[in-house]
Amino acid sequence: MALVTTEITWLRWLLEDFGVSVSMPTFLFSDSSGAISVALDPVKHELTKHVSVDAFYTRAQVHDVIVYPQYVPSDIQLADLFTKVQTGAKHRFYLSKLSVLDPP
Repeated sequence: MALVTTEITWLRWLLEDFGVSVSMPTFLFSDSSGAISVALDPVKHELTKHVSVDAFYTRAQVHDVIVYPQYVPSDIQLADLFTKVQTGAKHRFYLSKLSVLDPP
């Protein structure tokens, strides 16, 4: 989540340089409820010390209303199209969600 948060922050800065103001937080969809709870919880937990810098950065961006993590179930996570193996039916589902059509 921290890597995506840095990319979102950079893109928002780029849009601002082009004169486009973004007042709403950018939704950060994740299928990990644990990662979302760490990002939303301002308390540092002992179990997150191995990811403390990443968690701190993501928490800061959530606090500054740059990103807002939101839960998405694994079976409809569109990023899985690029990262995981799926059946033909699931592949067609992802393509339909992205409005990708078969060539004629």
